[in-house]
Amino acid sequence: MKRILSIARRDLKSGLRDFLVVYLMLAPVLFALLLRLFAGGVAASPLRVAVFEDGAAIAAELATFAHVEQFPTRDALVERVLRIDDVLGVVATPAGKEIIAQGNEMPGADAALRNVLHRLGREEGDLPVIVAVSDIGFAVSPLLLQGGLLLVIMTTVFGGMLILLNLIEEKMSNTLSAMNVTPASRTEFILGKGLLGFLTPVFGGSVAVYILGFRDFNLAMFLVSIVSLAFISLIVGFLIGITNDEPISGIAAMKGVFVPVFASVLGAMFLAERWQFVLYWSPFYWGYLSMNAILLGEATWGQVLQNSAFILAITGIVFASLRPRIARGLR
Repeated sequence: MKRILSIARRDLKSGLRDFLVVYLMLAPVLFALLLRLFAGGVAASPLRVAVFEDGAAIAAELATFAHVEQFPTRDALVERVLRIDDVLGVVATPAGKEIIAQGNEMPGADAALRNVLHRLGREEGDLPVIVAVSDIGFAVSPLLLQGGLLLVIMTTVFGGMLILLNLIEEKMSNTLSAMNVTPASRTEFILGKGLLGFLTPVFGGSVAVYILGFRDFNLAMFLVSIVSLAFISLIVGFLIGITNDEPISGIAAMKGVFVPVFASVLGAMFLAERWQFVLYWSPFYWGYLSMNAILLGEATWGQVLQNSAFILAITGIVFASLRPRIARGLR
């Protein structure tokens, strides 16, 4: 164990000097923050209104229904309305409330604002529309859920990239051959080289899910699934790392991994259930099924353990078939 940790510690020190390696370790966190910000913008009200700064009462009333901006003068308000995005102005006059529009706003925007003002003024009773709320089965934002699932699956690719970059650095430094005269065995070398890549999806996936706001799920089930997915990083990293001698060629070869990742996720989302058997070969598919059920709070231990077993079996078969090639590449 001491030798394994020593190899991993050396890779960590070496990787901290390389911005790309640091980025791969933090990429899941950065993408989760961007997804969170983007999802928040999509979920916000599309109605944007400009009012005078002295119209605090109007601003407070409209803030419930729209994004409100305040301006000191009419000229400043009109200038804001004339910009490229869709913003409507509201000015209080002795005759009532005046709506200032450029004329090319999104269809229905002015009508929506009139209805809001009508509702706030209570001039003629209730709105001339019927509002109903229906539950279509989503307890969380579909964008956050599906984007988060794809990000969790992608963390295995980031972990694989970290492993292959460390391997390529060893090859470029001609230090792989030194392994034959060190006390560390080949198994210890593989475990040490793979440790950082293995921990990347575990750490990155866990933090990403937390940042995206998922709290009410079974943590033990999540950890079992993310650990099983982390084994994919070992296969991807070692297979590509031993077959490439330069970082650029290694990263270019990683492009092929994106095909099964996106095919598995999109297939699980859109393929009819009777056709999903074509994805049974992919560990990413089984990982997606587990994570989707876990984050929705619908997973059972039987389902999680079964899908994790499929992931481990597939990665084990691939590793066993490629073991001679990996061994030759490490000489």
